[in-house]
Amino acid sequence: MNHPTTPTTPITPITTSHPPAQAPRDPWRVLACSALAGPAEDFIIEPGTRADLDALARFHYRAGAPATIDLVLRAIDRPTGMLAGVLVVSRPTLNGPWRAPAWGAPFTTSNKRRAARALNRTVRCISRVIIDPRFRGLGLARELVRTYLARPLTPRTEAPAAMGRFANFFLAAGMRAVPSPPSRRDARLLTAMRRIGRPARVPSAPPPALKGALAAWAAESRATRGLLARPIHWPTLAAHAARAVSPDRPTVYVWP
Repeated sequence: MNHPTTPTTPITPITTSHPPAQAPRDPWRVLACSALAGPAEDFIIEPGTRADLDALARFHYRAGAPATIDLVLRAIDRPTGMLAGVLVVSRPTLNGPWRAPAWGAPFTTSNKRRAARALNRTVRCISRVIIDPRFRGLGLARELVRTYLARPLTPRTEAPAAMGRFANFFLAAGMRAVPSPPSRRDARLLTAMRRIGRPARVPSAPPPALKGALAAWAAESRATRGLLARPIHWPTLAAHAARAVSPDRPTVYVWP
């Protein structure tokens, strides 16, 4: 899940501002040191900080940091002390249409409050896996995920990956891919598109019959309501809707 751009600035070695953890009881450090093999044995995986994420964020295809951060694991190159990779664990989003197919109950309940309690108690999300381009191809992303799954914060783990189909490290680490069905609002927009005879795509200059459906779609989520600011820029709204209803939706990986 990394942007393929080659780094344009030197990688800063780890300094005393966040030294490698030395506590012998650190479970992730113990598990990582015992699990790594081959080229990956040249790395130490241990708890990190927000500073580690910030240091590698420019190599990720998503701008900015996750909304929440519960845990950061970092990989340190033993010979140089450089920061080679990070994994970030966050709270899951409230709505995830893939959860019922993946795990069934308790995510099939219509009681939203009960579902939210179960979600926060049992699920965490791997929201970032970033490997510095100089250390790619060594199996480090797989080992970061595998190390976290050996001692996860919750019984279930998910990783929605917009570009996950281009990387197999989640599967290699033991996770499984599940389909991400369209949400109810996306399904309603698709139905409206088919009704007016445009089943394949969302046009950037929608006809009046489709504008109402697009506006209703945007109004149903806090993430897209801002697109309804007057005057509405229909090409921008249409682009967001097109990504949401595309048949090439993000892959979601879950464990167990």
